[in-house]
Amino acid sequence: MTYYLSTPQIEARKRFLRQMMENSYDGERVMSFPMNLQASADEYTLTAMLPGLDAEEVDLQFNNGVLTISGEYKDNRIENDEYFFSELPVGKFSRAIEFNEPVQHEKISASMKKGLLTVRIPKAEEAKPKSIKIKAE
Repeated sequence: MTYYLSTPQIEARKRFLRQMMENSYDGERVMSFPMNLQASADEYTLTAMLPGLDAEEVDLQFNNGVLTISGEYKDNRIENDEYFFSELPVGKFSRAIEFNEPVQHEKISASMKKGLLTVRIPKAEEAKPKSIKIKAE
């Protein structure tokens, strides 16, 4: 007999992969970017590297438990110049992160410094770990 375990993290990954496959055939290339997501007892902290962009060039939205970061790198190449290689990013980028535990979406804050975006997502009280005292009998 085989047992299959399913956790909220596995289900979130499945939904993400399904969504990624559905959205990948729209004909437009969308870039990704590196980021970290960490959790403390009180909040999640997301850090994303978006070098060369200002805060006004990044769109941050939270809707139905999904945090979406998107924007666009403009093409700064000079039209008639010859380029031997071009490695700077050009085009739209987007990442979406689904939160399975309740968060205080009205208290989400974000800041950007030197191309490093930091988003703080406070956990809701019901999502914070609680200690249960065991009575000795």
